[in-house]
Amino acid sequence: MDGRRGNGMPRITSEHRSANRDQIIAAARRCFARQGFHGTSMPDIAAEAGVSTGAPYRYFSGKQELIVEVARLAFAAIFDPVLRRLEESEDVTIAELVATAVQATPAGAAPDRAELLRCGVMAWAELLRNPGLNGPAQAGFTRVTGEITQALSRAQAAGRLAPEAEPEANARVIMALLHGFLLQRVAFGRTDPDALAHDVRAAITGGG
Repeated sequence: MDGRRGNGMPRITSEHRSANRDQIIAAARRCFARQGFHGTSMPDIAAEAGVSTGAPYRYFSGKQELIVEVARLAFAAIFDPVLRRLEESEDVTIAELVATAVQATPAGAAPDRAELLRCGVMAWAELLRNPGLNGPAQAGFTRVTGEITQALSRAQAAGRLAPEAEPEANARVIMALLHGFLLQRVAFGRTDPDALAHDVRAAITGGG
């Protein structure tokens, strides 16, 4: 066999398809970060990827599906460091979790990560009008908040969180802090993660 279909066309392997799909997602990420979701067209994405105008439609039904995928990657970039920290420790404090997320977005972040963070901020606004994005975002928010709640419950059992504290309420506070610090990073250029992490610990522990 020479790797060709019966009609003489070369067979596209699953690896090739995956690489093409990733190439289109990366192009969409760059376009969205520069121009916003609604300032970007599918031809823009195709041109950025260096493919024909119709090529993205072989992998995605349209721009809506690409917005959801890029937003998913953006939220993963924000919250995955926190989830890894939860996996590495049996009990963690509120200050540690927030500092972990802050320090995961350094000033010298790779361009693709910086683009994802910009897309993440834009995705929050998109949630207000895009029901296709709202469902996956709600599911992700619930999952991450639940895992933080469980971690804080373990910390409380170990004596590292006050007995009167409410882990679920504190988990929502952590999520709010993560969102706020990301907005400072992306919108206002506050890019000193070490200083932010110090400020978080000082504010939450009363300077301890």
